[in-house]
Amino acid sequence: MANKSKNAKKSRFGNPAKASADSAARSTQRPSAEARLDRAMVALSSGYVAWLEAESRPNKSIDLSLAILDDFFDMYRILEPHPDPTNLVPAALREVLEVTCHANPLGVMTLRNGVHDYIAYLAEAELWTGTHEDLMTIFEELAQTAVPGADPDDALDDDSLPVEDYEFAEIYLPTVSEEAAATTAANSPLWKNVLALLEWIGEGKDLTEHGTVLDQEGAAATLIHTGVGALAAAAAFTTPADHGAARLALYWQLLDVAGLVSVRESRISPTSTQLLHSNDPEMVLHMRDLMGHLIYTATLEGSEEGIYEDWHLEMADWLTQAASGAPPEAALLIQALEEPDSVHPDLLAIAQNIAHWAEEGLVTVGEFIEVPPAWRPDVFDMLKDDFPIQAVGPGAEDL
Repeated sequence: MANKSKNAKKSRFGNPAKASADSAARSTQRPSAEARLDRAMVALSSGYVAWLEAESRPNKSIDLSLAILDDFFDMYRILEPHPDPTNLVPAALREVLEVTCHANPLGVMTLRNGVHDYIAYLAEAELWTGTHEDLMTIFEELAQTAVPGADPDDALDDDSLPVEDYEFAEIYLPTVSEEAAATTAANSPLWKNVLALLEWIGEGKDLTEHGTVLDQEGAAATLIHTGVGALAAAAAFTTPADHGAARLALYWQLLDVAGLVSVRESRISPTSTQLLHSNDPEMVLHMRDLMGHLIYTATLEGSEEGIYEDWHLEMADWLTQAASGAPPEAALLIQALEEPDSVHPDLLAIAQNIAHWAEEGLVTVGEFIEVPPAWRPDVFDMLKDDFPIQAVGPGAEDL
């Protein structure tokens, strides 16, 4: 992630966070070595595209893979004055990953995944011209899940990660009317499922001696609403029964912490029947409370104040980007779920997590992964005390 090893050397990029922008702003007078690299990449690209097509990659995924390579070589050529796209230098590759991690922690996993595909193509097509040792080193580097450039001894001393250098996206808050907020809440899978589960509980349901509802299957069957959409392939990673049980456990937790159910004499009952009426004036407030608990569960659960594991940072990073003015594209996550053997394990785990968010309506999935505008203030409120995030846009004036 974005922690810096105390033994890390100074990057030759200068300010890591501006590396990509600096390279994009280079003069159009290109040195001959860069021109040779461009010609070599043009010659390689047709074969690489054919290889990706043979792997059944969709067109959007192929376009993304080529864009990843462009970004990678824009930085790689800064380090290597005579870059050879068929013989990468492991140390330079490692530094590109490290710089990308500091500038954009989300991007390092995308970059790893894309470069891994390219190197796999070179190896399979017998186009790799470097040593076998370098090839194996590069594959090992691209398979890493730890922070590029981090001191392994640090991990032995402390599993927490600092956030001082972690650059989160600015959360964009448009102006949302009361009517729009109410419509978003009423149409949310989370709200619809809460109402269905409360209606199923009715006047009360019996509990076991361990405090669980006797009819777990009946309760799970009420959770029929979903917003998972294009990320539905996530369901293939577990059985329907296990998925239903996990989802039901989440809803029991949400109902409990939101105070919407109570337990007396081995029975669980709703605390109010007013929620079952669509004209409940408190509906949006209840929904904001539920959404806040969901955001906490998705990003901060298990953390202590000021101490965060890598997944806390990764999930908070994804959520703030999805709530920003430049949300991440959905294509990479869709590919990860549909072709799990072709992507980095980190990316697959993230795609599965975000599919669960989409299932409950925390994010919507179209061309982009986006937090609905009505829930963005809740994202900001939940994360602002734990991470260095900022809110911008007309709605930020009301905070």
